[in-house]
Amino acid sequence: MDSFALVAISGSATVSGIPNGTYRDVVTGDTKVVTGGSLTASVTGKGNLRAYVLDLPDNPAPGRVGADGPFPR
Repeated sequence: MDSFALVAISGSATVSGIPNGTYRDVVTGDTKVVTGGSLTASVTGKGNLRAYVLDLPDNPAPGRVGADGPFPR
């Protein structure tokens, strides 16, 4: 597998049946470790986004997009 991502916008999302491993949010840099094939991402406010990408040895997940603030920059 080359890459795998879970995206949540303006709420929360749970996805099951995904590969175990470390997922990194490309917006905030938050890391979640999946051991049971399920990941939940929670987003507060409207228009916010979390995009968790599977961090693989041959294809590392990116870090966070930008600095803290009202919008990623």
